[in-house]
Amino acid sequence: MIPRPREMAVLGGSVTLHDGLVRHAPDDPSLGPEGYRLDVTPTGAEVTAGGPAGRHYALQTLARLGPEAPCCRIEDRPAHPWRGVMLDVARHFMPKEFVLRLVDLIALHRLNTLHLHLTDDQGWRLEIKRYPRLTEVSGAHYTQEDVREIVSYAADRFVTVVPEIDVPGHAQAAIAAYPWLGNQPSRRLPVWDGWGVSEHILNLEEATIAFCRDVLDEVMDLFPGRYVHLGGDECPPTEWEHSEAALRRIAELGLSGPDAARAWFTATLGEHVASRGRRPVHWYEKPDGAPGSTAITWLDDESGPRAALEGLDVVLAPHTSTYFDYPADAPGPHGRMLTLADTYAFAPPPAPEGATGRILGVQCQLWTEYMPTPEHVEYMAFPRLCAFSEVAWGTAGDYPDFLRRLGPHLERLGVRQGPVIP
Repeated sequence: MIPRPREMAVLGGSVTLHDGLVRHAPDDPSLGPEGYRLDVTPTGAEVTAGGPAGRHYALQTLARLGPEAPCCRIEDRPAHPWRGVMLDVARHFMPKEFVLRLVDLIALHRLNTLHLHLTDDQGWRLEIKRYPRLTEVSGAHYTQEDVREIVSYAADRFVTVVPEIDVPGHAQAAIAAYPWLGNQPSRRLPVWDGWGVSEHILNLEEATIAFCRDVLDEVMDLFPGRYVHLGGDECPPTEWEHSEAALRRIAELGLSGPDAARAWFTATLGEHVASRGRRPVHWYEKPDGAPGSTAITWLDDESGPRAALEGLDVVLAPHTSTYFDYPADAPGPHGRMLTLADTYAFAPPPAPEGATGRILGVQCQLWTEYMPTPEHVEYMAFPRLCAFSEVAWGTAGDYPDFLRRLGPHLERLGVRQGPVIP
């Protein structure tokens, strides 16, 4: 649902609103880019915003008040600048039409970031002109024209799309297309048809780094937002440990060993992303992120504040509170579940002392290993995404009141929804 305003004073009385009774005051930067102030009086409504996004949210709130709007003063702004949803389109491809529908649903709930997990062992889902076999071997994918449409559609709704190209692990689909990217170039691998963590990872040669830079250049041309996600998680070093070429390269680079190569790989690509004026993002597993990067902390609740103290900007995504591939009513294939109440109870910790401003926000995840269709994704997303939106905006509080408001909202929303368990 649209998150409740953070501050609302009801003044008594009401007004029948129409376009002529809505006045727009000059922007007030002190409200923040997504903040707004709404004054509804017997003579009409006045909207003051910190910027275009804030004005959009103010009009959303005004529409929610209805044609007989109560006289009130509302001042509202989000608690977090990053309010994200990650959609995995690599494991099971999600058609463009569903991505656009998800953008609408995200925007309605005042979430402002769609993180697209575009590549993995099971598929490469983004057309790269310079390397056409990436999508030829994976089948279903987004053309560059599809991406431009998605990005533009999202921007019109104040949603930023963050692309993820997952390297150097989770890369078997890329190696299937171009075997020279792997640690045994003469070997022919298929696009993986299983789940888990593949041991087949990119090699450390300069040609492979150049390939990644080429890919990222096309990605950054398509996605104009500030952030570019480089993956960096779950990269078993086994192949590097047994490759003479990899061990020679590790020695040349002066690295301590194969365990240090993943951090070097992502830092090297992060420098390239930064050279284009963008900010690199990675999944956080250990304290080896490059300065200036943004970490999405998924392992536990403690890793977010820890990463902030290491000098990284942080998006909080602990799997126990934000992984919507975990069923809401019983343990699933992962052996875990995440109830609606657990989602609503997620309390993002503040930045620790000495790391003020480092925690950018929160993000929920829709991993699709066990969600083969858009219908299934939507079923798993709702109603937990409604609860998460209030967490992200900073207005989650009274769970029984949330449940009372949820029923009518879901009826209006018309989504395929999972169980609502008090």
